[in-house]
Amino acid sequence: MNTLLSGQSCRTVSHLQPASAVRRQVLQSGTLCYNQGMIYLLYGTDESRIRQKKRQLKEKYPETDSVVVDCLQPGAAARLEQALDTADLFASRKLIFADNATFLCAKNTSQVQPDAVTKRLETDDVLVLSVKTEKLDKRKKAVKMLEQAAQVIPCLPLDGPAQKAYVQELMKEKQLELDPDSFNWFCSHAGCDPVILESEIEKLSVFDRHPSLEDVKALTTVEPVSNVFIMTDALFDKNGLRLLAAYRNFRDQNMEPLAVVMLLAGQIRFLFQVRVLMDQGKGKQEIAKTLSAHPYRTQIAMGNARRFDSLRLMDLLEQMAHLEQGMKKGQLDKDQGFEMFCLDLMQES
Repeated sequence: MNTLLSGQSCRTVSHLQPASAVRRQVLQSGTLCYNQGMIYLLYGTDESRIRQKKRQLKEKYPETDSVVVDCLQPGAAARLEQALDTADLFASRKLIFADNATFLCAKNTSQVQPDAVTKRLETDDVLVLSVKTEKLDKRKKAVKMLEQAAQVIPCLPLDGPAQKAYVQELMKEKQLELDPDSFNWFCSHAGCDPVILESEIEKLSVFDRHPSLEDVKALTTVEPVSNVFIMTDALFDKNGLRLLAAYRNFRDQNMEPLAVVMLLAGQIRFLFQVRVLMDQGKGKQEIAKTLSAHPYRTQIAMGNARRFDSLRLMDLLEQMAHLEQGMKKGQLDKDQGFEMFCLDLMQES
């Protein structure tokens, strides 16, 4: 918000003029005082986290007018420069989103050159640069300048350690305290989607700032992928009771038996693919890229796949295929069919 010093007039400043001219008048006459502008730099491969951070910034600056510039679109450079250069004295400052800012990467595929931003770092508005990339090109002088001037927020996938750090960050923000057992249980069952994690932590904090383990278990919506991991582990361990318990958890969520079987079969098929790629000497990042899978899911799968060779995984796939076909053809009662599968599994152990 602009404020006038006592006894001064704003007649020297027009309604709409370049922001740089306004800043010069501030320095020369002292007639205007602006709130300091802010610059944010969001980068990473997790688009859901980038969207989440943008939403949070909108909530942080509710008084601003939003301007969105897609740097990949023709004319983006002119629109971004106009947004940064133009100040409206009778309106709130702007929240400018510069999306797809690939000029921060090794290969610039955007319509914007870095100096369009670096020459305007003293903006009175809020500027949010975002780009989907694993890392910024820190060899560029412009990137180094922006890193110093901006608040840099990595938006990388939440693997095991990153997920726990993110949950701790949310807990601090919501003033929520969990004992170690509750914290570990939550991290193991709530999944890695940042939006869902934020919602679950919010739910717990509203219920109680110091919930017990029983409260956390009762209130947390278990991520389906976590249940699949539990089922897969039980299948590999030939633990029929644990497998049946996880199956019933899915059924309590109104998931059809055939859908549960197909989900489990899909996980085993994924483990088979991971095992084959591991046998070829590929690492986590390469496997995740080849299978278009989340790095955290790949990491978990690699841990499980190390316990079995490809032939054992193929055998499990065949068992799941027979179960699936029996359900589809009506040869098996769906719930009883899965229960019989679990009993047969226990007899094998």
